[in-house]
Amino acid sequence: MVSFKELTVSISPELRQFGVKVKIAIFANANIVNRVTALENHMKEIIGGIKEIDVSENLILEAYRELHTISKVKGFLPPAKSLIELIKKNNRLPNINSVVDAYNIVSAETFLSIGAHDLDKIKGDLIFKFAEGNEFYIPLGEDEPQKVNKGEYVCADSEKVICWLDIKQCEQTKIIKETKNYLIYIQGNKNTSDGYLNNALKNVIENQVKLCKARLVRII
Repeated sequence: MVSFKELTVSISPELRQFGVKVKIAIFANANIVNRVTALENHMKEIIGGIKEIDVSENLILEAYRELHTISKVKGFLPPAKSLIELIKKNNRLPNINSVVDAYNIVSAETFLSIGAHDLDKIKGDLIFKFAEGNEFYIPLGEDEPQKVNKGEYVCADSEKVICWLDIKQCEQTKIIKETKNYLIYIQGNKNTSDGYLNNALKNVIENQVKLCKARLVRII
């Protein structure tokens, strides 16, 4: 089991110079279920506003695309844009589980890339960095390792890549019903101020505590 006090998170200087910044909250003992009525009602209240969002010239989303370009990756949308498009198409968010749904709605509202990982499946500390080209990870929903190309930015622990760019996390650390301890991070970019990220993290924490009954352990 991960010790909350031991976990540290860093960003490599090479990646930090392109504006990457991270805010993290650690939680325990959430009510992780398929659906929660209070969360469903909360999402219904704000989905109408999200459907009206024009993302065509959004500076936050554009900065994520620039990071993808720096990593020489093409053809992927920033996660928040994908969520907004799904909301516009289906009139709702995709349902994963209560914890994931509760931060996805904040991602769609704020245009920020937000992810969660099971802390008990993380080994050592976390670092956001450009890959050296010898890393592999198992993408969410898959069984086989996939090579990470040199220069693509990742979040990694001491033994594996846990998230590729800001787009897709690994299979090993996904949030499931049995998850006890987890972290949620917000990855900012050159067009997001610390204040903007802190406000978004505040909303994430509020949703996790009020709607998922999680206990906030600490903020990194």
